[in-house]
Amino acid sequence: MAELQHGQPKTANLNTQEILEADEWYDLLPVEKKLIGFSLGLGVCLLVIFVFAFDLFK
Repeated sequence: MAELQHGQPKTANLNTQEILEADEWYDLLPVEKKLIGFSLGLGVCLLVIFVFAFDLFK
């Protein structure tokens, strides 16, 4: 009986590890892709604006 109890956590850990590995990566949703693009675009635009603004007001 003691051997059975020692074997159960190993299989439970193995199953849990398999589930975590399967759920580790998944594709982004279209709305997430749009938000990432919007954020990157806004960041680049603001960077360009600030570079020109600080260059003009030296």
